[in-house]
Amino acid sequence: MIAACALIKPKVMKSATLIVLFTTLLTQITNAQLSGSDIVIGQTHVISSEILNEDREIQIYLPVGYDTLLQKTYPVLYVMDGQEYFMQGIAYQNMLRFRDKTPAFIVVGIKTDRRRRRELMYNESDAFIDFIKRELIPFVDNNFRTKKEKERIYFGWEMGGGLGLELVGEHAGLFSGFILASTTHSGRRMDAIYERDIDNSTAEYMLFVVAPEETWAASDSLFISRFRNENNPNSRWRYGILDREDHYTTANKAIHEGLSDYFHDYKPIRYYSLQEYDDYGGLKALRSYYEKRGIRYDLPSEIHKETRHFLLLNALNENNYTRFENYVNEFDGYLASYTRPLWFNRFGRFYLANDKIDQSIELFKTGLSKFPEASLLHHGLGDVYHALGKRKLAKQSYQKAIEIAIENDESELVEYQSSLKNL
Repeated sequence: MIAACALIKPKVMKSATLIVLFTTLLTQITNAQLSGSDIVIGQTHVISSEILNEDREIQIYLPVGYDTLLQKTYPVLYVMDGQEYFMQGIAYQNMLRFRDKTPAFIVVGIKTDRRRRRELMYNESDAFIDFIKRELIPFVDNNFRTKKEKERIYFGWEMGGGLGLELVGEHAGLFSGFILASTTHSGRRMDAIYERDIDNSTAEYMLFVVAPEETWAASDSLFISRFRNENNPNSRWRYGILDREDHYTTANKAIHEGLSDYFHDYKPIRYYSLQEYDDYGGLKALRSYYEKRGIRYDLPSEIHKETRHFLLLNALNENNYTRFENYVNEFDGYLASYTRPLWFNRFGRFYLANDKIDQSIELFKTGLSKFPEASLLHHGLGDVYHALGKRKLAKQSYQKAIEIAIENDESELVEYQSSLKNL
């Protein structure tokens, strides 16, 4: 028996070693798969409040470019219940900023203990507003590059919305805009708004939204009348019922719609016909829009590239060469700024279709200087030379287009070969 055990023992040790090695390898693989780093968005700051006699934790997000554009100042979005809604304002701008649909802005999240919300936002609202007014806002304005009261937006849901109504009614000028969703605890706050002459209100903008189930707001005609433009044509107040939402889901849509409304004059103007631009007021109105946009948002005041593009594109689509030429002259050098061969080809062919041969050749050559391996530009230039009767130059351009198309396995190869065959 002892001898048998002696013979078996080395095999047991070998199996145990393999098991240990396998377990170690599996652990390493698992750890490699799980390894990563934290995603950190914004910073947490603590304000020792003398007014509230407690430490208040706030979250602050500084937008992309804040650390490099050192002369730029920013709007600020203050978010009540930041523990839940801080990310919405960040997501909104990061989704749309790179498309020039929104400016960059600072987001301040005000965290609130759910057990104390009623005390802070209703029973002790005077003290909480005093904290916001005398401690929080000065802390933000003194430590970060803000536009101060010119661009200071408030968001509140439920009790936070009720607190917003109190700010509108009794603290005019503290915020330039309000986004309020599914407001509660509104009674005495509404009295202050009813008593205020809306023409003297300095709340430039307010969006007030509710769900269909929140019937008090939907049936209060005096309240709703405060949001009609005829009461104050200089104020942008809007009331709405979000048909597909309930009390707990109005916040997300309110933030999106509210910010879109508040920054309505940031978006580039884009229309889909020349008539729409004419109805807007033409180039004169466009220049005025972008001058005001530049002043408000610290931006260049020239007409935005997106607007220029659609003016040119509409002229092309409507075959209005006179308007096209006017825009090319107005936006001197703009055609050369395109970043895709497609547009050099389309506008170069538009010149060709209108017998503007020199302009067509110049634009195709400009495109090829930027995109020398763009087969469609070689083919387009070949078509221009063909129209001129310059068969040798046309043949060279077609052959180059075919060479590139073969190398890149492009579907346009057959078209290019046909052009060469028909030369």
